[in-house]
Amino acid sequence: MYLKNKFTSFLFLLLIFSCQPVEIITPVNFDITKLKKFSINANNIIINLDYNPVFSENNIEDQLNMPPIRVIQDWINTNIKIFGNQNELVINILDASILKKEIDNLEATKYEEKTIYQYEVFFLVQYELYDNSKYLIASTTVETSRSTTSQKYISLNETELIVNDLILKAMTDFADQSKSMVELYMQGFIQ
Repeated sequence: MYLKNKFTSFLFLLLIFSCQPVEIITPVNFDITKLKKFSINANNIIINLDYNPVFSENNIEDQLNMPPIRVIQDWINTNIKIFGNQNELVINILDASILKKEIDNLEATKYEEKTIYQYEVFFLVQYELYDNSKYLIASTTVETSRSTTSQKYISLNETELIVNDLILKAMTDFADQSKSMVELYMQGFIQ
């Protein structure tokens, strides 16, 4: 009887310890409306998608639900407003890429992985403001990049969360820099 109670207690403790909570990482929310906004004196916006992704082993845009090009287009459509009845704002998206590279982990200790993944997001966009006669009035170029690393052997869910977080942070940097550069170089045309 004593052994049976001990065994039951042991099973009960084993059950309790096996039911420890699992860390749940919340998904990244791409709420573009929370990023910087600006209004420009123009009656039309033209978005030129001059970026052609190079599909290679390192380029992972085709594997993402929200690739950087879609995030930047959503931000432009949502957060750049126009007012007035003259001028034309031309936005040239030159680069919106994300790369995943396998690199050596130079800081690895004895029990850590010797290779890791590095993710890098890069945005390059040119803003041009033309008057009604198609003369360039003002222009600026905004460039932003961010990178992060992860262990080589992680789940697909963790990979997606890391990549989405990186894209959102890079987009936040890009929106902040876009607003400040447009305020600087298109000073008389913004609100």
